[in-house]
Formats: sequence, structure tokens, C-alpha cells
Amino acid sequence: MSNHLEPKNSGDSDDSLKVTAATKREFPDPVEENHPLPSFVLILVGAVLSFGLVYFQMYQDGANAGTKGSGTASVEQAPAEPTLAELGKSVYANCQPCHQASGLGIAGQFPTLVGAEWVSGSEKRLIAILLKGLSGPVKVAGVTYNGAMPGWEKTLSNKKIAAVLTYIRSNWGNTYPEITEDKIAAVKAEFAAKADAWNEADLLAIPENATIAAAVTPTTQGAAPTVAVDLEAGKAQYQAICIACHQPTGLGLFPVFPPLVNSDYVKGNPERLIAIVLNGVIGPITVDGKAYTNMMPAQGAVLTDVKISQVTSYVRKAFGEGASPITPEQVAEARKKYGTRATSWSEAELLAFPAAN
Repeated sequence: MSNHLEPKNSGDSDDSLKVTAATKREFPDPVEENHPLPSFVLILVGAVLSFGLVYFQMYQDGANAGTKGSGTASVEQAPAEPTLAELGKSVYANCQPCHQASGLGIAGQFPTLVGAEWVSGSEKRLIAILLKGLSGPVKVAGVTYNGAMPGWEKTLSNKKIAAVLTYIRSNWGNTYPEITEDKIAAVKAEFAAKADAWNEADLLAIPENATIAAAVTPTTQGAAPTVAVDLEAGKAQYQAICIACHQPTGLGLFPVFPPLVNSDYVKGNPERLIAIVLNGVIGPITVDGKAYTNMMPAQGAVLTDVKISQVTSYVRKAFGEGASPITPEQVAEARKKYGTRATSWSEAELLAFPAAN
């Protein structure tokens, strides 16, 4: 055997060259490797997925809305409105420190609500107590208490007062009918002029079987009910402008500032009350049988028709035994008549107005 390689013949050499050239023209065989996706592809995929999720959510919301609007059953249902008694349970949190969670009160200090004659008896008396408060001594379930209970009419709405009274009358063994919001409004209007808390004698003067008349509405009093007057805005006007003289109670300061409570100028002819606010008053003037000598400044140049409507409506509601509200149209009409007047009204001129229109 020779140690020398045999030389390839020329034919073999040509074939090798041909194979090599063909191989070069082919793609290499695939090899398994890790090739991360380009960042722009990942961003594109993420955007498509996000759009899909948003679109699906929008479609789902639209489908739910269509289902609710079509009257068919909806997956989501609005929570049921609580009953008066259920609402009253939460309002009772204001009462619990004194009357306790059990309604039994605290012996010698705060009276019981369980089996109490004030709870089971006259609805009007019970409503009156919650509105104005109660000053002792007072006998409850055979025991005399000598304390004070605050009034809640300025703190709680009519609905909440009705709710807490209904809760009290339907718990701890009490099984008495519910008290409606309308009854609260009627009793509040009836005792609007009362500024202090009740005592036992005053409460007992309300008959046990006293009926609660329906609250008087502007329609039954002949006022135009077309415009809703914002009484809360009127209250704010009163507190800003009138309270220093006429006081929070509306009782004024004798003998300087006359009361608004039990005043014919307040609960009488609306046009006359508007004229007073527009042009002011100069004394002497007699209100509720007492003489006052002072002057009330005119407000016509300061207050708009709407604001005069609001404050006079609030005064008539709070201190005028629930008299009808005064509309901006009534103020505008009165301003046409008296807006150019340069002097304040005297008592004689005010008495020349009809008592009511």
C-alpha cells in the first residue's frame, strides 16, 4: 500500500466543483435557535389586544343597557329603597345615646320608649315632641323625668322624622301604625310659630284623639304654583340680612325690632309684605299688639326679584303659620307699582293695603 494519496482524475474534480456550486445556491438547513420577536411586533399585538378588550367591554355595556331598556330581566338590579322603618333605624342613631339601643332609656335620666304613652298615644303629640323638643318634668310610664330633649325640625328632614317615629313605634314590642311624611309636614306647619320646647302641660293640651289636617298647599291658598321657590336659599337670605334684628326665632327684640311671628304683615297680603321689603318701614308701628319705634331699611335696590321671593317665602313659611309662598312674578309686579317710591312706608300707609289679596 502506498503512503501517497492517489491523485484524483479530472472527471472527479469537475463533479466536486459542480456539487459545491449547487450547494452554495441552496438555503442552509434549518437549525433550532432562539430568535426573540422584534419589539414593534410585540407593541402591535398589545395594541390589538387592548382594543379588543375595550371593544368587548363597550359592547357588553351596550348590550346590558339595551336589555334594561327593553323591559327584560337585567343582570344588575337597582337596590330596593328602604322602608320607613328601615331608614328610621339608621336615624335612631341620633337618639340611641339617651334612649339606648333597647329603647329602655336610662333610669332616672332618660325615659323609656317601650310601652310609653307618648309613643303609643296621640300621633300629633309625638310628632310635636320630635319637632320642637321637650323640657321636663314629664311623666313617662309612671316615672317622672326632669331633663330636656332637643327639637329636630331644623336638623332632620320630614322623611327622616317620619322614619324614626315609625321605627320607634314598630320595635321593642311596640306595634303601632307608621307615621307618614305628610303628617310631619302638616304638624310642622301647624306649630311653625312655636319657638320653644314643649312642656308636659302644653302637650296634654293637644287632645289625645286630635286629627292631623292635611298640610295647606299653595294651590289651596290661591297662590300661583307654577314656580318652585327655593326656601333654603330664602333661609340663607334671612340669615344674612334679617336675623340681626328679627332674631333666629323670628321674635324680634322688643321694643326695638318687631316680631315676624304672629304678624299680620307677614301672613297677610303678599303684596304688602313685598312692598315693605322693597321700600322699608319707618315707625311707630304696632305689631302683635305692641308698639315699636324704629326703621327698617329698604332692600329693593339690593335684592333681586328672585331673592325677595325667596326670603319672603321663607319668612311666611317659618313664621307666618305656613302662609303661601311668594313668586318672583308677584315681586316683579309689585316693583312696577312701588319701585320708584323714594320714602319708606308708614303704618297708616301699610294699613291702607287690603288685609289679603
